[in-house]
Amino acid sequence: MGEYRPLSQKNKWYVPKEAFLTVIHYCKQYPEWEAELAAMTDTSKGIAYDADKVQSSGDSDPTADLAIRRANISRKKDMIDHMAYKIGGEPFSKWLILGICHDYPFYYLQSHGIPCGKDLYYEMRRRFIYEMAKLI
Repeated sequence: MGEYRPLSQKNKWYVPKEAFLTVIHYCKQYPEWEAELAAMTDTSKGIAYDADKVQSSGDSDPTADLAIRRANISRKKDMIDHMAYKIGGEPFSKWLILGICHDYPFYYLQSHGIPCGKDLYYEMRRRFIYEMAKLI
């Protein structure tokens, strides 16, 4: 995990350590959710067919299971996207997601053109973690 430290209780964006770590680890799953949503498009690959036997899928419905799984992952991903947009607006939301969810340090974001300074970025990151802790 990168350079994340819980804030002191005097800070206006203070979050208890356990809630802070919950938010960080929740957001770290974002790249996995993106990859899973991109890969989960076909349910026919989940059913094994054998030419010698007649098989049924029983009571399971792979299409419904896939749709439910995709909906749950999309809801979690959209919650992070919405919060990043709420905190940073259009110009900063993608940078917040790259920094927090993909764990890129500020100097990497700066070398790729983040349109703000270090102080503003860290202030938005603190607020993002604070607001996400209230949601989760």
